[in-house]
Amino acid sequence: MKFFKLVTLILSLNLITACSESNDDLPAFANPDAPEYRALAFFGAIYNERDVVKAQEHATPKLSRIITSYGTARSYARYVLNLQMDPGVELKIDRSLNQVTTGKANESSVNILFTGMLNDNRINDVRKVNFLKIDGDWLIDSIDDDPYAKK
Repeated sequence: MKFFKLVTLILSLNLITACSESNDDLPAFANPDAPEYRALAFFGAIYNERDVVKAQEHATPKLSRIITSYGTARSYARYVLNLQMDPGVELKIDRSLNQVTTGKANESSVNILFTGMLNDNRINDVRKVNFLKIDGDWLIDSIDDDPYAKK
């Protein structure tokens, strides 16, 4: 009887692990483990959903405290990102120069393209999003201004 239980347990564990989904085959923008997906989800929460709690899920504790200190997604976008837009922002990953960089094992960066409206004026902008890998998750650590702008 013990042998039968042991065999059943081993077969059950094998079946469970064989059927588990892997995110390795998904494209980066659809893979919840990828920095690109995290960046799109973060800015979608800030600009389209106006939900700071959702945005904080994709941020490091340091950035999360900064977001909290501004109270609302709109205030954070206005004062920290200096990028105001009405809801309905289109977000894309900048792949023009293969901009996703992962030179170090626990750091990465992605450029995000923003297209939206503010007071009936069309706005296009780019931001560089810097990530840190903390406990196996890519979290947004900082957001830089347009990397293509003249300084």
